[in-house]
Amino acid sequence: MTFLKLMVLSLAILLVSGKKGGSAVSVEELRELLMASMQNTISLTALVEHQTQKISDITDFVDEAKEEIRDLKSKMDTLAGKDEAQKEIEELESKLAASEDKLVKQIEALKESFTEKSHKKDVMIVSGEEELREASCAKVCAGTSVRGSTNWVDYSSNGIYTDVDISMCGFVTVPTVTTSLEGTTSHWSTTGSSEIYDTTTDIFRIYLVAPGGRSGGANSMSWNVEWIAVGYAC
Repeated sequence: MTFLKLMVLSLAILLVSGKKGGSAVSVEELRELLMASMQNTISLTALVEHQTQKISDITDFVDEAKEEIRDLKSKMDTLAGKDEAQKEIEELESKLAASEDKLVKQIEALKESFTEKSHKKDVMIVSGEEELREASCAKVCAGTSVRGSTNWVDYSSNGIYTDVDISMCGFVTVPTVTTSLEGTTSHWSTTGSSEIYDTTTDIFRIYLVAPGGRSGGANSMSWNVEWIAVGYAC
């Protein structure tokens, strides 16, 4: 619309100028002049539009650059935080490695101590039914003939006896055996509970003078032989 107004104004000025000068301007000249003006105006408009587009492109580029800079800064901040975190992780890993090394050494020391103690047994046999052997082979074994289940056998007119099985101990030499009689009543009146007969690596026998223990009386009073044996297992 503005362009048409300019064209009409230009024609009016030319017509007026032609009349004042006394010479008429031909239609052809006016048409050529108008076409020239239109071409110039179109070229100027195209130039303005081109420059406007360039400005718009530059603005978009600047905005994109600003956004990329913000993203880059954010990434750099994140990386900086990661670097600090990585340093802390490395420090923790270093401390953990040191602690682990210390713990491994302590475990090894405990193993060595345990191994040494396992070889140094508290059992010492200074004499026995047979010749002495390696101290590491010494063994203590204990048990009972069991309350109510001991195989008491009547013997003579006022006695009983029982054979006690110690084969589970695995002795390879005749052990030294210590015994006592345990029960619920009257076993204090017996004799012979500590007198051991015919000891082997598998069995030994106890005789009791105990009239009240005959004919099942011993088991009714829960009499049983408690024993400890010390000997060599290798």
